[in-house]
Amino acid sequence: MTMTVGDFTELSLLVPQLVGADQATAIHALSHRLQGAGRIEESLTFFQSALQRDYLSSSAIEGGVAFPHARGHGIHRFSLALGLSKEGIHWRDGSQVHAVFLIGVPSVDTQLYLAVGSALARQSRLCGWLTALMACNRPEELLDMLNKVNVSEAGSIRTGQSAGESRRDVLSTPSGENVRHDVRPKGQASGQVA
Repeated sequence: MTMTVGDFTELSLLVPQLVGADQATAIHALSHRLQGAGRIEESLTFFQSALQRDYLSSSAIEGGVAFPHARGHGIHRFSLALGLSKEGIHWRDGSQVHAVFLIGVPSVDTQLYLAVGSALARQSRLCGWLTALMACNRPEELLDMLNKVNVSEAGSIRTGQSAGESRRDVLSTPSGENVRHDVRPKGQASGQVA
């Protein structure tokens, strides 16, 4: 059975219009969502851990995406909360972040964290995917997008095209607009490990 990123979240953890101008506010709001859904014991402890970890080493990557996380005690199961900001959230490293994936990782699920983080980072580099994600206006639309991101294939070798070729797929946004995107990350030749 194929796991998807959508398997680790629920509608109450998906926020299409996250209110918050900075990193701390965004992580705090998503931490409260995780506690409200019964995914973590105490949002303040979780928030402090995720924020401290992100201050030590920023989780923001190119393209306006960040993956803050906290691990350990008080996290009931592997969970992901997602908040989007069309205006952008100021990250401490100077980045403008538009999609925040806050991840709660029980101590025993470190490998799962690496697989999910890798799948999300790879997906966010696909041309057009973030645009389609940002076009979502309802949690149901976000969940549908996350259900299309396979975790079990994280780290696999991309095959099926000759060197220099790229296959292009069409992804429909919730408003019905079609967005074309490459099925491999920008700058990656086919056959390379993504």
